[in-house]
Amino acid sequence: MAASRIYLDYAAATPLDKRVFRAMRPFFAAAFGNPSSIHAEGRAARAAVETARHDVADAIGARHDEIIFTNGVTEAINIALRAGRFRR
Repeated sequence: MAASRIYLDYAAATPLDKRVFRAMRPFFAAAFGNPSSIHAEGRAARAAVETARHDVADAIGARHDEIIFTNGVTEAINIALRAGRFRR
């Protein structure tokens, strides 16, 4: 019997949940846009980000203005560390 492997290198790469992939699929090819831009594609992307922000907030019982999407863990850690300074 072959031993099954257990992947433990999630710091480098992680699998994408199928539900997330389905939700994001349009934005990987046809519906992409810079959400900071004012053109139609950017406004559509901004609307999608705001919808996601509200969905996440609702799912965890937070306010939508408490949800911050980041580029990665380093950015998230820096935001969290700096946020602590401003709450004193």
